[in-house]
Amino acid sequence: MGAVEFPSLKPNRVSHQVADQIRKMIVLEGKLKPGDKLPSERELSKIIGVGRLSLREGLRILESSGMLQTRYGVHSGTYVSNIGLDHLTEKFSDILRLSDITIGQFTEARLEIGLINLKYFMERAGEEDVQRLEACVREIEYQLKSGLQTREENIHFHQLIADGAKNPVFILLHHALLDIWRNFLSKFESPPEHSKKVLVRKKKILKYIKEKNYKGASLAMENLILYSGHRIESLIEKTRR
Repeated sequence: MGAVEFPSLKPNRVSHQVADQIRKMIVLEGKLKPGDKLPSERELSKIIGVGRLSLREGLRILESSGMLQTRYGVHSGTYVSNIGLDHLTEKFSDILRLSDITIGQFTEARLEIGLINLKYFMERAGEEDVQRLEACVREIEYQLKSGLQTREENIHFHQLIADGAKNPVFILLHHALLDIWRNFLSKFESPPEHSKKVLVRKKKILKYIKEKNYKGASLAMENLILYSGHRIESLIEKTRR
């Protein structure tokens, strides 16, 4: 990696400015990429024009966010992390959980992202992606007939559609929403009659996908997500009485 130029920073809130400058080079400018090793603390201090203590605090801010990692041993040093989707999803999920979001707003967002994923799934998914959806529906049907809980497999159905859309940004957003949805659902029982209604709707979505009928699939998806959202709203309302 060639030499990276770091502009000098003002003394006010230096550690945060250090973090912001390095974050900018990673995210916006691409001067530092996943796997790159940062210069030594001594060299960085001279390049940026800050003391070692402020520099360490700035690096610690980025390390705690998962953007940097410290390695020890033969290849010791500070490196730019290769932030995985799971890590980003967890961060985004935490942000949403801590926000004042209603079930109605959540359902609205889930519907829009779900329809986008469905659109791109039908444009980009291969035969293997469709086969995974078919296998998922068969598993839901088997679990339902066996008296087993179908919640995780129902969530998996939507994850498969997001994955088949083949856009990592939509995957991130959708998986984060599904993680929160899982948290909502865990607070309530899922009676067989509800699971049967969900299965019927999923079968319709799969049918229209196989027929390459986006209009039919999108209407079935909308019906499913709105049905699930209204059900959770009604269950929450009952707990308040």
